[in-house]
Amino acid sequence: MTLSDLSKNQKAKIVALPKNFELAEQLLEQGFVPESVISLAHKAPWNGPMAFRLHNTKITLQQNLANQVIVDVI
Repeated sequence: MTLSDLSKNQKAKIVALPKNFELAEQLLEQGFVPESVISLAHKAPWNGPMAFRLHNTKITLQQNLANQVIVDVI
């Protein structure tokens, strides 16, 4: 399952980041660390950006990037 598959307010743990080193590095700098708990706060229509709750803050990602972050539902 990926971040883009989450339902609103559904909690999950981050399992794996994208294989692309630069993308993974950017996500790590934003707090997307494996084993961190994350949930979907908002999903814009028409494949727009998605907002996630992570470490008591909201972070927005484009859906194509959210498709590359693997999670396990809690």
